Amino acid sequence: MEKNCLRIAICDDERKDRDKVRDLVETYLEQNKLVAQVKVFEHPDTMITTCEQFRPHIYILDIVMPMLTGIQAARELRWNQPDAQIIFATSESSFALESFDVNPINYIMKPIEREKLFSTLDLAISRVEYEKDRYVTIKVKGGLRTLRYDDILYIDYRNHVVFYHLITGEVVSTPTLRIGFSEYLEKCHSEGAFARCHESIAVNIGAVDKLSRQEITLRGGEVIPVSKSRYAEVADKYMDYRF
Repeated sequence: MEKNCLRIAICDDERKDRDKVRDLVETYLEQNKLVAQVKVFEHPDTMITTCEQFRPHIYILDIVMPMLTGIQAARELRWNQPDAQIIFATSESSFALESFDVNPINYIMKPIEREKLFSTLDLAISRVEYEKDRYVTIKVKGGLRTLRYDDILYIDYRNHVVFYHLITGEVVSTPTLRIGFSEYLEKCHSEGAFARCHESIAVNIGAVDKLSRQEITLRGGEVIPVSKSRYAEVADKYMDYRF
């Protein structure tokens, strides 16, 4: 995935509306000389699954869709992406009040007016720090590797080697280290993105989907343990991130 690139997701079950929104977004990007990755979905389930890795900065969602409404989808997205900008585009005005609990940036009625969408995108982009996506460069065997924080689920330490577990399923390892895990975390991840949930495991707080006193469920469904002595620290960081 290209660094420092705006990412936008569009979801609408009606092809005509979906194509119109995409065309308007592409026109907006061209006029404003912005580089962006735009992904279009016809079903919210597919969008939610794909966006666990894609991590859009901006979502443009229809509300009335089969099986899962745009508001229900937004609730799931908000859980893992509290800073994402959500725009609802719908033909139903009756959902306006209900939509407020996911803090959308705007609620646009169909047929979508170009000026209305463009001004909303102006506001959304002003709130997005996509040029400040966080990355970490680590030593690996044979050189260096740059990882996007949003792609990291957790890291663990075994036999003096740190392993980075990514949302893609890939595991990236460092060479054998001469320092312990605590010193490595302080040296490479002092900004607080990770919480040490076990003696040899540190979780990316932004990747946590569910936390209990015994285990952590991550984006994608993987489960890792949390020790009793570290639960309070993880819970504090988790609550700070969510709220």
